[in-house]
Amino acid sequence: MRQLHFDLLRLLEDDRRGSHATRRARRFALAQAAETLHGLGYRGLRARGFKGRHVDALVAEWRRQGLSDGTVKNRLAHLRWLARRIGKPGIVRKDNASYGVGSPCGT
Repeated sequence: MRQLHFDLLRLLEDDRRGSHATRRARRFALAQAAETLHGLGYRGLRARGFKGRHVDALVAEWRRQGLSDGTVKNRLAHLRWLARRIGKPGIVRKDNASYGVGSPCGT
C-alpha cells in the first residue's frame, strides 16, 4: 500500500464524524486522489506533506479528464476535510471558482 493511501486510511479511521455514507464517499474520493497523485509522479508523498501544489495538480488532472463541476466540487470538499485534519486548512482554497470550477454559491 502506498504511504499516502495508508496515511489517509489512518486519518479516516480516527475520525468517526459524519454518516456512514459520507465517510464511505470520503474514503473513496481520497483513495482516488492518492492514486491520481501517484500516477502523476508524486511518489513517497505522506499526508502531512500534502500541499497546495498537489491540490492544483489534482484539479488540473480532473479537468483534463472532463469530470463535471459537481464531481470536482465534491472532491475538493473531501480535500478540505483532509487539509483540516492535517492542520493545514489553507492549502485548499475556500472558493471553488478560484480553481475554475463552477461559480460561487448563490450567484
